[in-house]
Amino acid sequence: MGNIWKVVLGVAAIAVSLVIYPIILDGVAAITGDANIADYTGLEPFASVLPLLILVAMIFGGGLLTFQGVRGARSSSKSKSGKKYS
Repeated sequence: MGNIWKVVLGVAAIAVSLVIYPIILDGVAAITGDANIADYTGLEPFASVLPLLILVAMIFGGGLLTFQGVRGARSSSKSKSGKKYS
């Protein structure tokens, strides 16, 4: 995959994670607002932590992909110019 595509997809992944975050929060609010949530062992704590896990995972993934794209673009431009890099 090209370095520019990594940057574009990384930024898009971060944007998508920020767009779907309110939708996830709304779904979790509907689940935790249910009167019968006590019938399911461990569902409420899991549902409360799940939006944070999803947001952190998507932002980390998008950031990592963007970082790899920028690092690859920098290293390929240095190798084209004939300079040594460490």
